[in-house]
Amino acid sequence: MTEEEKKVPAAGEKDSRKRTVVIAAAIAAIVVLGGAGGGYAYAANKAYGDYEAQVESAKAIDTKLVKKIEDAQNLAKGTKDTDVLDKTVLDSLNASVKSGEAQKGSPKAEDVNKWMLWDVSKAKTTVADDISAATKAISSIDTAMGKVDASKTAKQVKDAKDALNKTITDAETLYKDSEGKVSDDKTRESLKNAIDTAKKTSDDKKADVKALNAQKDAVANAVKSVNDSKTAKEQADAEAKAKAEAEEAARQATQQQATQSQTQSYSNTSSHANSGTSTYSAPTQQSQTQQSTPQQSQTQNNSSNNSGYIKLCSSGDTSGKEFDVVPCN
Repeated sequence: MTEEEKKVPAAGEKDSRKRTVVIAAAIAAIVVLGGAGGGYAYAANKAYGDYEAQVESAKAIDTKLVKKIEDAQNLAKGTKDTDVLDKTVLDSLNASVKSGEAQKGSPKAEDVNKWMLWDVSKAKTTVADDISAATKAISSIDTAMGKVDASKTAKQVKDAKDALNKTITDAETLYKDSEGKVSDDKTRESLKNAIDTAKKTSDDKKADVKALNAQKDAVANAVKSVNDSKTAKEQADAEAKAKAEAEEAARQATQQQATQSQTQSYSNTSSHANSGTSTYSAPTQQSQTQQSTPQQSQTQNNSSNNSGYIKLCSSGDTSGKEFDVVPCN
């Protein structure tokens, strides 16, 4: 066999080579298609897994939103217009709650076909938007609630400061009016110090309700001490006045009694001078033995030594009363 004959394949050999190529191509095609299918399944599973995780996150955010709305509603119900310095904050709170209500709820994972990669991708976008909206709603409600709380605090501070300033004004009036009217002047000094400290606190823009109320109480206590000292002095003065008046009344009564005694003595003397006087000399025991008769005379004075007689005098007036007879001496 020549060399050329060796290079030319036989007819059977040609057919065998063709079958080998076809089989190899078919196997390659099968491998490619199988690889592509496995890759899709992997991608679909991964996308759906991410979607499920997002749904769980959306549920958690929705739970927070529901709780935040409930807290905001309770705050709105428990806050009156008079409790805040700016009433518009309550309107903002109610608006944020209404907006949050519209964002409540979250999608369910079973609503999406996990093998439809495109649908899963769209669902993931929807859930992400839902999470973002709920998060913004929570933030909006938080901000509105914070403004309400801040306005409530501002109102409380204003009320406390107004009350402190009124207490200071009243205390200053008391301090001026109480000069020389207290039993212990140290109480006024303490009041002045309390007033000065309270003024500094009132002017402090950072002073909170607790600090303002503490200063108000301090001034009030100092005011009480001054008032108690005033009352003590008033009582002491009243007692001293009553004692002086009693002593003066006793002195006047004594003087009046002495004057009345002098007047009575003078009156009796004048009565003797203006009335008729008779003198009667009663006989003594010795004269009775001698049976001597007493002599009675008008306006005579038997000043001579009449042995055995007692000199009796009687006085009377024109009223007709009986004369009183007494020894002349």
